[in-house]
Amino acid sequence: MRQERSSRASSRTAFVAVRLAIAVLAIASAVLAGCGGGAKSGSDSSNTSASSAPPPAPVETTVTTPPAGSPPPSGDALSGDLGTRVFAQRCALCHGPDGHGDGPGSKALNPKPRNFHDKAYMSTRTDAQLLEVIHKGKGVMPKWGGVLSEAEITAVLAHIRDLGKKP
Repeated sequence: MRQERSSRASSRTAFVAVRLAIAVLAIASAVLAGCGGGAKSGSDSSNTSASSAPPPAPVETTVTTPPAGSPPPSGDALSGDLGTRVFAQRCALCHGPDGHGDGPGSKALNPKPRNFHDKAYMSTRTDAQLLEVIHKGKGVMPKWGGVLSEAEITAVLAHIRDLGKKP
């Protein structure tokens, strides 16, 4: 009886460890695949790794302006303006599609990604402060400077500000 309990406890511990390892690998893969594009987060110290891989190329995004008076594009987020498209491609994994900080990649992150609908917090941040975080990263958020163009970063900032105006 005692040996049976010990065996069950060992099996449960192994099961929990495997589930945790799978969750960590899934989050790490998601962050690397969709939220980092190979960019590093943290300080701007020089690269001391032995890797000879070139840095990721910036994403080319073509902007088309609809004729004056035409209705805004409809459909999924990728058909929207530049800020909406870049946010959907690069930010939604962690911040969520609507910017509530609840993306699938957020589950294992601590601290959790910013909720851009938090009006109390967002009203305390200047555009310069938000741009610095986008450029340099913060915590587990990767730095996007050098990965995204200035136009893309500025468009994402405008999109984030727009999200903060919605409930």
